[in-house]
Amino acid sequence: MKLRSTSTHSSPVQEAIGTWSPEGDTGRGLPPLPLVDAKGGEPALARPSLDFTHVYSTFFSHVVRWIRALGGPIADLEDIAQEVFLVVRRRLPQFDGENLVGWLYQITRYTVRDHRRRAWFRHVLAGRRDIDLDDMPHSQDGPAAHLDKKEAQRVVHDLLSRMSDKRRTAFVLFEIEGYSGEEIALMQDIPVSTVWTRLYHARRDFLGLVAKHNSREQGGR
Repeated sequence: MKLRSTSTHSSPVQEAIGTWSPEGDTGRGLPPLPLVDAKGGEPALARPSLDFTHVYSTFFSHVVRWIRALGGPIADLEDIAQEVFLVVRRRLPQFDGENLVGWLYQITRYTVRDHRRRAWFRHVLAGRRDIDLDDMPHSQDGPAAHLDKKEAQRVVHDLLSRMSDKRRTAFVLFEIEGYSGEEIALMQDIPVSTVWTRLYHARRDFLGLVAKHNSREQGGR
C-alpha cells in the first residue's frame, strides 16, 4: 500500500504519518509538561509534588504515550503504564526530587524494555518464530476504509521499527505525540541540541524509508 498525503497543508513527515495514530489519540491535546513555574519562573520540577495520587493523575496519559514511543505493544499500553506506576509508588519515598519527568521517563523506558523481553521469551516458548505487528485500534469507518487505514498503520509501524531506537523515539514523541524539543530533552536528560539532531536525522531516515516503500509499491504494479 502506497502512503499518500492526507492534507494539502501538511509537511511531508505529517503527510506520511497522518494515518498512523487513531483519531483523537495523539498527545497534542494534552497539557504541556510542567517545565516552568508560572509564578517564579523557576523550573517547577525542581520541587515537585511527591504525592503519589498527584503524580499518577498528572502523568498517566504522558506515560502511556511514552510507552508507545518506546515501542510498547499497542494492546498493552495501559497495562504497562500500571506496571510503571507500581514501580513509582514503591520508589517514590527514595526519589530525590530532581527532574520528576526524567525520573518517570527512565522508569518507563526500563519497564518497556523488560516487558518486551518477557514477550520475546513467551513467544519463543510458544514456538513462534516471529512476533506479529500489533493490531491497531478499530475505527468507526466502513469495512473497506478500515482495511485501508489498518494497512497504512501497519506500513508506518513497520517503517518506524526499522529506525534506530533513539531516532525513532525522538521522532514519535515530537511528530506524533506532540511533545516539544524542550520537553523531550527534559524527559531524556539530554541537551535540546541533541533532540534536534536526532529529529533531523530521524526525519530523513523516515522519509527515505517512505520513498523506498512507495517505489516498491509502484514497481510491483
